[in-house]
Amino acid sequence: MKMALTWNGILAYVNKLFPEGSSGRKLLQIVSIILIFEGLSVLILFSYQGAGVGLFSLAMGILVLVLLHPGSKEKAPPLPDEKTPIEPKISKEDPPGIKFIDAILKAIGNDYIVMAAGAAIIAVVVIWNIFLSSRPDFGDLDTLTILFGGLVLFFPLLVHKFKVESVFSLMFIGLVVLFLVVPQAVTSLHEGAGSSAGNWYVQYMLAAPFAGILNLVGIHASSSGNIVVLHFHDGTIQALSISAYCAGLYSFSIFLAAFFSFVLVFERLPTRTLVFVLALGLLVAYLGNLFRMVIIGVVGYYRGLEALLWTHENVGWMIFLSWSALFWYFLLGYVSKHSYSSKAPGAD
Repeated sequence: MKMALTWNGILAYVNKLFPEGSSGRKLLQIVSIILIFEGLSVLILFSYQGAGVGLFSLAMGILVLVLLHPGSKEKAPPLPDEKTPIEPKISKEDPPGIKFIDAILKAIGNDYIVMAAGAAIIAVVVIWNIFLSSRPDFGDLDTLTILFGGLVLFFPLLVHKFKVESVFSLMFIGLVVLFLVVPQAVTSLHEGAGSSAGNWYVQYMLAAPFAGILNLVGIHASSSGNIVVLHFHDGTIQALSISAYCAGLYSFSIFLAAFFSFVLVFERLPTRTLVFVLALGLLVAYLGNLFRMVIIGVVGYYRGLEALLWTHENVGWMIFLSWSALFWYFLLGYVSKHSYSSKAPGAD
Protein backbone atom coordinates (compact mmCIF):
# COMPACT_ATOMS: atom_id res chain seq x y z
CA MET A 1 0.00 0.00 0.00
CA LYS A 2 1.31 3.40 -0.94
CA MET A 3 1.89 5.99 1.75
CA ALA A 4 -0.62 8.82 1.69
CA LEU A 5 0.98 12.19 1.15
CA THR A 6 -0.24 13.61 4.47
CA TRP A 7 1.59 15.16 7.42
CA ASN A 8 1.09 12.02 9.55
CA GLY A 9 2.24 9.87 6.65
CA ILE A 10 5.43 11.92 6.27
CA LEU A 11 6.07 11.71 10.02
CA ALA A 12 5.55 7.95 9.94
CA TYR A 13 7.98 7.59 7.05
CA VAL A 14 10.61 9.68 8.86
CA ASN A 15 10.18 7.54 11.99
CA LYS A 16 10.56 4.39 9.92
CA LEU A 17 13.76 5.56 8.24
CA PHE A 18 15.20 7.16 11.38
CA PRO A 19 13.88 5.39 14.53
CA GLU A 20 14.21 6.99 17.96
CA GLY A 21 17.73 6.55 19.33
CA SER A 22 19.24 5.46 16.01
CA SER A 23 22.50 6.91 14.71
CA GLY A 24 20.71 8.17 11.60
CA ARG A 25 18.28 10.18 13.71
CA LYS A 26 21.13 11.66 15.74
CA LEU A 27 22.86 12.64 12.51
CA LEU A 28 19.65 14.33 11.33
CA GLN A 29 19.48 16.25 14.60
CA ILE A 30 23.05 17.47 14.16
CA VAL A 31 22.41 18.38 10.51
CA SER A 32 19.31 20.38 11.44
CA ILE A 33 21.24 22.30 14.09
CA ILE A 34 24.05 23.07 11.63
CA LEU A 35 21.55 24.27 9.00
CA ILE A 36 19.85 26.59 11.50
CA PHE A 37 23.13 28.07 12.70
CA GLU A 38 24.42 28.48 9.16
CA GLY A 39 21.23 30.24 8.11
CA LEU A 40 21.33 32.55 11.12
CA SER A 41 25.01 33.35 10.59
CA VAL A 42 24.40 34.33 6.95
CA LEU A 43 21.50 36.57 7.95
CA ILE A 44 23.39 38.17 10.86
CA LEU A 45 26.48 38.96 8.78
CA PHE A 46 25.15 42.01 7.03
CA SER A 47 28.11 42.04 4.62
CA TYR A 48 26.84 38.81 3.08
CA GLN A 49 24.71 39.08 -0.04
CA GLY A 50 23.21 35.58 0.19
CA ALA A 51 20.07 36.34 2.20
CA GLY A 52 18.17 33.76 0.15
CA VAL A 53 20.73 31.08 1.05
CA GLY A 54 20.47 32.03 4.72
CA LEU A 55 16.65 31.84 4.70
CA PHE A 56 16.70 28.50 2.85
CA SER A 57 19.22 27.00 5.29
CA LEU A 58 17.24 28.28 8.28
CA ALA A 59 13.95 26.97 6.88
CA MET A 60 15.39 23.52 6.11
CA GLY A 61 16.91 23.23 9.58
CA ILE A 62 13.61 24.14 11.25
CA LEU A 63 11.71 21.74 8.97
CA VAL A 64 13.96 18.81 9.93
CA LEU A 65 13.53 19.63 13.64
CA VAL A 66 9.74 19.76 13.24
CA LEU A 67 9.75 16.40 11.45
CA LEU A 68 11.75 14.88 14.31
CA HIS A 69 9.50 16.55 16.91
CA PRO A 70 5.96 16.81 15.45
CA GLY A 71 4.59 18.55 18.55
CA SER A 72 2.39 15.74 19.76
CA LYS A 73 3.02 13.61 22.82
CA GLU A 74 1.87 10.60 20.86
CA LYS A 75 4.31 8.92 18.51
CA ALA A 76 3.60 9.15 14.82
CA PRO A 77 1.73 6.06 13.58
CA PRO A 78 3.64 3.36 11.71
CA LEU A 79 3.28 3.00 7.97
CA PRO A 80 0.37 0.82 6.81
CA ASP A 81 1.17 -2.89 6.59
CA GLU A 82 4.58 -2.29 8.19
CA LYS A 83 5.91 -3.47 11.54
CA THR A 84 7.02 -0.83 13.96
CA PRO A 85 10.85 -0.77 13.90
CA ILE A 86 12.65 -1.93 17.02
CA GLU A 87 14.22 1.00 18.80
CA PRO A 88 17.87 0.68 19.78
CA LYS A 89 18.59 0.30 23.47
CA ILE A 90 19.52 3.61 25.03
CA SER A 91 20.28 4.58 28.59
CA LYS A 92 17.49 6.17 30.63
CA GLU A 93 20.05 8.17 32.56
CA ASP A 94 20.66 11.70 31.30
CA PRO A 95 24.10 12.13 29.68
CA PRO A 96 26.66 14.31 31.49
CA GLY A 97 26.16 17.29 29.17
CA ILE A 98 22.45 17.52 29.98
CA LYS A 99 23.17 17.04 33.69
CA PHE A 100 25.72 19.85 33.56
CA ILE A 101 23.32 22.32 31.91
CA ASP A 102 20.50 21.27 34.26
CA ALA A 103 22.77 21.91 37.24
CA ILE A 104 23.60 25.41 35.96
CA LEU A 105 19.94 26.24 35.39
CA LYS A 106 19.06 24.94 38.86
CA ALA A 107 21.83 27.04 40.42
CA ILE A 108 20.61 30.17 38.61
CA GLY A 109 17.03 29.38 39.53
CA ASN A 110 15.34 31.89 37.25
CA ASP A 111 14.77 31.71 33.50
CA TYR A 112 14.64 35.49 33.21
CA ILE A 113 18.20 35.78 34.51
CA VAL A 114 19.36 33.36 31.79
CA MET A 115 17.50 35.34 29.12
CA ALA A 116 18.92 38.62 30.44
CA ALA A 117 22.44 37.16 30.25
CA GLY A 118 21.90 36.23 26.59
CA ALA A 119 20.61 39.70 25.77
CA ALA A 120 23.59 41.22 27.58
CA ILE A 121 26.05 39.17 25.48
CA ILE A 122 24.45 40.44 22.27
CA ALA A 123 24.39 44.02 23.56
CA VAL A 124 28.09 43.92 24.49
CA VAL A 125 29.07 42.74 20.99
CA VAL A 126 26.91 45.35 19.26
CA ILE A 127 28.05 48.23 21.51
CA TRP A 128 31.70 47.23 21.20
CA ASN A 129 31.58 47.11 17.40
CA ILE A 130 29.60 50.31 16.93
CA PHE A 131 31.16 52.57 19.56
CA LEU A 132 34.49 51.14 20.72
CA SER A 133 36.06 49.01 17.98
CA SER A 134 38.38 50.51 15.39
CA ARG A 135 36.68 48.16 12.88
CA PRO A 136 32.92 48.59 13.32
CA ASP A 137 31.96 45.87 10.82
CA PHE A 138 30.60 42.57 12.19
CA GLY A 139 32.97 39.68 11.47
CA ASP A 140 32.89 35.92 11.97
CA LEU A 141 33.82 36.08 15.65
CA ASP A 142 31.12 38.68 16.32
CA THR A 143 28.58 36.45 14.57
CA LEU A 144 29.52 33.44 16.67
CA THR A 145 29.22 35.44 19.87
CA ILE A 146 25.85 36.91 18.81
CA LEU A 147 24.61 33.39 18.00
CA PHE A 148 25.73 32.21 21.42
CA GLY A 149 23.98 35.14 23.11
CA GLY A 150 20.82 34.53 21.10
CA LEU A 151 20.83 30.86 22.04
CA VAL A 152 21.23 31.72 25.73
CA LEU A 153 18.40 34.26 25.36
CA PHE A 154 15.94 31.73 23.92
CA PHE A 155 17.28 28.63 25.70
CA PRO A 156 14.65 28.60 28.49
CA LEU A 157 11.94 28.61 25.80
CA LEU A 158 13.55 25.86 23.72
CA VAL A 159 14.81 23.44 26.35
CA HIS A 160 11.36 22.09 27.30
CA LYS A 161 10.48 21.07 23.76
CA PHE A 162 13.90 20.40 22.18
CA LYS A 163 15.99 19.47 25.20
CA VAL A 164 18.66 17.35 23.53
CA GLU A 165 19.04 19.66 20.53
CA SER A 166 19.05 22.85 22.60
CA VAL A 167 21.62 21.50 25.07
CA PHE A 168 23.82 20.23 22.22
CA SER A 169 23.53 23.61 20.47
CA LEU A 170 24.36 25.56 23.62
CA MET A 171 27.42 23.43 24.36
CA PHE A 172 28.54 23.42 20.73
CA ILE A 173 28.37 27.19 20.21
CA GLY A 174 29.69 27.81 23.72
CA LEU A 175 32.74 25.65 23.09
CA VAL A 176 33.33 27.27 19.69
CA VAL A 177 33.32 30.66 21.43
CA LEU A 178 35.67 29.30 24.10
CA PHE A 179 38.10 27.70 21.62
CA LEU A 180 37.95 30.31 18.85
CA VAL A 181 36.64 33.67 20.02
CA VAL A 182 38.14 33.98 23.50
CA PRO A 183 41.79 33.27 22.52
CA GLN A 184 41.66 35.71 19.59
CA ALA A 185 39.97 38.35 21.73
CA VAL A 186 42.68 38.01 24.38
CA THR A 187 45.40 38.12 21.72
CA SER A 188 43.92 41.28 20.19
CA LEU A 189 44.02 42.96 23.60
CA HIS A 190 47.69 42.03 24.03
CA GLU A 191 49.37 42.72 20.71
CA GLY A 192 52.67 40.94 20.26
CA ALA A 193 51.77 38.19 22.72
CA GLY A 194 51.75 35.54 20.02
CA SER A 195 52.44 31.94 20.94
CA SER A 196 55.83 30.52 20.00
CA ALA A 197 54.18 27.11 19.77
CA GLY A 198 51.65 28.57 17.33
CA ASN A 199 54.42 30.12 15.25
CA TRP A 200 56.26 26.80 15.22
CA TYR A 201 53.09 25.01 14.07
CA VAL A 202 52.46 27.45 11.22
CA GLN A 203 56.09 27.38 10.06
CA TYR A 204 56.89 23.68 10.26
CA MET A 205 53.49 21.95 10.08
CA LEU A 206 51.84 24.13 7.43
CA ALA A 207 54.11 26.49 5.50
CA ALA A 208 56.97 24.01 4.98
CA PRO A 209 54.75 21.02 4.01
CA PHE A 210 52.63 23.30 1.80
CA ALA A 211 55.69 24.47 -0.15
CA GLY A 212 57.11 20.94 -0.22
CA ILE A 213 53.96 19.39 -1.71
CA LEU A 214 53.74 22.13 -4.33
CA ASN A 215 57.33 21.41 -5.36
CA LEU A 216 56.48 17.72 -5.63
CA VAL A 217 53.72 18.46 -8.13
CA GLY A 218 55.99 20.69 -10.19
CA ILE A 219 55.15 24.13 -8.76
CA HIS A 220 58.18 26.08 -7.57
CA ALA A 221 57.55 27.33 -4.02
CA SER A 222 59.58 28.21 -0.94
CA SER A 223 58.69 29.03 2.67
CA SER A 224 60.10 31.30 5.36
CA GLY A 225 58.25 31.53 8.65
CA ASN A 226 54.57 31.90 7.82
CA ILE A 227 55.27 33.20 4.30
CA VAL A 228 55.11 30.95 1.23
CA VAL A 229 56.41 32.32 -2.10
CA LEU A 230 54.86 30.85 -5.26
CA HIS A 231 56.08 31.16 -8.84
CA PHE A 232 52.92 31.23 -10.96
CA HIS A 233 52.58 29.66 -14.40
CA ASP A 234 52.77 33.07 -16.13
CA GLY A 235 56.10 33.88 -14.43
CA THR A 236 54.74 36.19 -11.73
CA ILE A 237 55.82 35.70 -8.12
CA GLN A 238 53.33 35.90 -5.25
CA ALA A 239 54.00 35.79 -1.50
CA LEU A 240 51.23 34.24 0.61
CA SER A 241 50.90 34.79 4.35
CA ILE A 242 49.38 31.95 6.37
CA SER A 243 46.91 33.47 8.84
CA ALA A 244 44.91 31.92 11.67
CA TYR A 245 42.19 30.95 9.17
CA CYS A 246 44.70 29.24 6.89
CA ALA A 247 46.25 27.52 9.91
CA GLY A 248 43.02 25.57 10.38
CA LEU A 249 42.04 27.34 13.59
CA TYR A 250 38.40 27.45 12.53
CA SER A 251 38.17 23.82 11.44
CA PHE A 252 39.99 22.55 14.55
CA SER A 253 37.81 24.63 16.87
CA ILE A 254 34.55 23.62 15.21
CA PHE A 255 35.56 19.95 15.14
CA LEU A 256 36.59 19.92 18.82
CA ALA A 257 33.41 21.73 19.87
CA ALA A 258 31.19 19.35 17.87
CA PHE A 259 33.03 16.25 19.07
CA PHE A 260 32.94 17.10 22.78
CA SER A 261 29.31 18.23 22.54
CA PHE A 262 28.41 14.99 20.79
CA VAL A 263 30.18 12.87 23.42
CA LEU A 264 28.66 14.81 26.33
CA VAL A 265 25.10 14.91 24.96
CA PHE A 266 24.55 12.03 22.52
CA GLU A 267 27.06 9.25 23.18
CA ARG A 268 29.42 8.31 26.00
CA LEU A 269 32.42 6.58 24.45
CA PRO A 270 34.88 4.35 26.29
CA THR A 271 38.03 6.26 27.20
CA ARG A 272 40.32 4.48 24.74
CA THR A 273 37.81 4.83 21.92
CA LEU A 274 37.28 8.50 22.74
CA VAL A 275 41.03 9.23 22.65
CA PHE A 276 41.49 7.29 19.40
CA VAL A 277 38.55 8.93 17.62
CA LEU A 278 39.57 12.39 18.84
CA ALA A 279 43.16 11.90 17.64
CA LEU A 280 41.90 10.55 14.30
CA GLY A 281 39.56 13.51 13.86
CA LEU A 282 42.32 16.02 14.58
CA LEU A 283 44.63 14.25 12.13
CA VAL A 284 41.96 14.30 9.42
CA ALA A 285 41.27 17.98 10.16
CA TYR A 286 44.98 18.76 9.76
CA LEU A 287 45.30 16.80 6.51
CA GLY A 288 42.07 18.31 5.18
CA ASN A 289 43.34 21.82 5.85
CA LEU A 290 46.71 21.05 4.23
CA PHE A 291 44.88 19.61 1.20
CA ARG A 292 42.81 22.81 0.98
CA MET A 293 45.98 24.90 0.97
CA VAL A 294 47.50 22.80 -1.81
CA ILE A 295 44.33 23.17 -3.92
CA ILE A 296 44.51 26.94 -3.43
CA GLY A 297 48.17 26.97 -4.50
CA VAL A 298 47.53 24.85 -7.60
CA VAL A 299 44.62 27.04 -8.68
CA GLY A 300 46.73 30.15 -8.17
CA TYR A 301 49.59 28.69 -10.18
CA TYR A 302 47.43 28.01 -13.24
CA ARG A 303 44.75 30.72 -12.95
CA GLY A 304 46.39 33.63 -11.17
CA LEU A 305 45.88 35.62 -7.99
CA GLU A 306 42.20 36.42 -8.51
CA ALA A 307 41.29 32.74 -8.88
CA LEU A 308 43.49 31.91 -5.88
CA LEU A 309 41.60 34.40 -3.71
CA TRP A 310 38.22 33.07 -4.88
CA THR A 311 39.29 29.51 -4.09
CA HIS A 312 40.58 30.62 -0.68
CA GLU A 313 37.19 32.13 0.16
CA ASN A 314 34.92 29.40 -1.22
CA VAL A 315 36.61 26.00 -1.34
CA GLY A 316 37.67 25.66 2.30
CA TRP A 317 34.19 25.10 3.69
CA MET A 318 33.43 22.54 0.94
CA ILE A 319 36.46 20.45 1.93
CA PHE A 320 35.66 20.86 5.63
CA LEU A 321 32.05 19.74 5.17
CA SER A 322 33.15 16.80 3.00
CA TRP A 323 35.57 15.27 5.47
CA SER A 324 33.32 16.18 8.41
CA ALA A 325 30.35 14.39 6.81
CA LEU A 326 32.41 11.25 6.22
CA PHE A 327 33.88 11.37 9.73
CA TRP A 328 30.50 11.69 11.45
CA TYR A 329 28.92 9.09 9.17
CA PHE A 330 31.48 6.43 10.11
CA LEU A 331 31.58 7.49 13.77
CA LEU A 332 27.80 7.27 14.18
CA GLY A 333 27.73 3.94 12.37
CA TYR A 334 30.48 2.57 14.62
CA VAL A 335 28.81 3.84 17.78
CA SER A 336 25.46 2.42 16.72
CA LYS A 337 26.93 -1.07 16.22
CA HIS A 338 28.67 -1.08 19.59
CA SER A 339 25.78 0.45 21.60
CA TYR A 340 28.03 2.65 23.72
CA SER A 341 25.10 4.74 24.89
CA SER A 342 24.11 1.99 27.31
CA LYS A 343 27.53 1.87 28.96
CA ALA A 344 28.91 3.97 31.73
CA PRO A 345 31.32 6.76 30.90
CA GLY A 346 34.89 5.57 30.72
CA ALA A 347 33.99 1.90 30.45
CA ASP A 348 36.46 -0.14 28.46
